[in-house]
Amino acid sequence: MTEYKKNEHNILLIGGGTNIRMTEFVYTGRDKGQKIYIQSGLHGGETSQWVLYKLHNFLMQNLTAGEIHIVPYANPLAWLQRTYYSTAGKFSQIDGKDYNRCFTDSTAADSNSVLCGKITELAAQCDFAVDLHTSKMSNPFAIYTKPEYESYVKILGLKYNQFSDDAAIPALHGTFNACLDRHNIPNITVECGGHDEYNPEKTQEVYEGLTRLLLFLIKGDKTAAVSDIYSFETRKKIYAPTAGLVNYLKPAGTIVTKGDIIAELHPADDIAKIQYITAAEDGVVHVLNPSHIVWQGDIVAEVIPLNNLVKL
Repeated sequence: MTEYKKNEHNILLIGGGTNIRMTEFVYTGRDKGQKIYIQSGLHGGETSQWVLYKLHNFLMQNLTAGEIHIVPYANPLAWLQRTYYSTAGKFSQIDGKDYNRCFTDSTAADSNSVLCGKITELAAQCDFAVDLHTSKMSNPFAIYTKPEYESYVKILGLKYNQFSDDAAIPALHGTFNACLDRHNIPNITVECGGHDEYNPEKTQEVYEGLTRLLLFLIKGDKTAAVSDIYSFETRKKIYAPTAGLVNYLKPAGTIVTKGDIIAELHPADDIAKIQYITAAEDGVVHVLNPSHIVWQGDIVAEVIPLNNLVKL
């Protein structure tokens, strides 16, 4: 029988005397085993929690050993950044920093350092960590930072996955992945689909992948590993040549050849004109801009070159 409890962690006090708290859910199996940390909501507006709602029932019925620690809204501050019906919590409104670049192990007293310090404290008590996000308009994919994590990627079973050596890239020193690596905690990031999206198929795909991964971590079960899995390091950005409205013609996951039309752009300064956004080379449409409104220089799409894909 799985034991289940809820812990409340006080983070900091904000204007008006409001106490910002983080909620952690702990699932404990009958037998001893690994401790696994799963979080979502580091960026406000990224609705990866749909997966966790399904995962709750799985854990209550199937967890026989170890502990699973789940934090659905790891960054309550980011979820307060709302205008009208839009939650824009990727960047801090205090200092403009991406919340996923603030894991520098700093002991400073600023709000970002306090928040990231608490998240790191919880994750560092575990043997493995999963960080759930969403990525623009995309299909689910994993991001991993060490070649030895490829076994986790294969068990997770998402088709296209990005290898990012965060430790070697100064701009990524403050990612949660890089922080966990410094603390010797194996980890993986899962992008669960598009921003502020409810998509049952994508949720189910990530849910099935996470259950495979948990069974592997808890029981060593490799029987469910997926074979048609690819890794890449490079994705080429396609920028809007002018401002206007974009109609996307090729959804994420589409294989395109050089010259294929990915989107049509209706310029803001010429109602009679259409500009076509085309693939510069053979590849896979990986992510699209989550908005149909673009300015000149905005990223319209990102394409993985076919020659950059490596089968795992």
